[in-house]
Amino acid sequence: MNISQATLLHLFARAVAAFVLFVVVGVLTAAVGELQYSVFIRGDWANFYGSMAFNAVYLSGAFVVMRLLFRLFPPRVAFVITVALAAVAGLMVEWFLIGNSPWGNPDAAQLGMAAYWACLVVVPLIVIDADARLRPPLRRTIALYGLVYTALILLGQGMIPAGEWRVAFHIWTFIIGYLGLIVLCVAGYLHKIRASSPRSL
Repeated sequence: MNISQATLLHLFARAVAAFVLFVVVGVLTAAVGELQYSVFIRGDWANFYGSMAFNAVYLSGAFVVMRLLFRLFPPRVAFVITVALAAVAGLMVEWFLIGNSPWGNPDAAQLGMAAYWACLVVVPLIVIDADARLRPPLRRTIALYGLVYTALILLGQGMIPAGEWRVAFHIWTFIIGYLGLIVLCVAGYLHKIRASSPRSL
């Protein structure tokens, strides 16, 4: 095996590892919210597993689009476009595949759903980012946020009696939780990018 073949094999292995990690982290990011809606509110494990399978397929396509954007644009621009596309594409899934459009289900939390779908792509994007100056602190903060959020919803599920109060708790923690996570991701990523490469735009 010559050097060029070894290099090609190494790059391929890195790309595969990044893809697998991206999908796994994205599915885990979605799992908490799906646990709240599918299991804690509806008691539907089949829907939970189906949603996880769909999200894995969705993330596979998102990975390709995201990699293309980061090849075409500077990091900050590519990141902002990725966030916007993830939110919009996710809302299209909610509106036309699930039925949570503003006209079909006026009670659906559009902002919360947009944040959820954006987090689905943005969190794994940050995890697989190769910039050592960017990645570790933000990854740790996201992991801590996720642990606290998960502990909170499990605590609420165990302590709040079944009924309207429990449903309201899960709906509002979902909305606030994913909105908080996407703000954390966007602010943290853009701040680190600005600090490490101020002329990237």
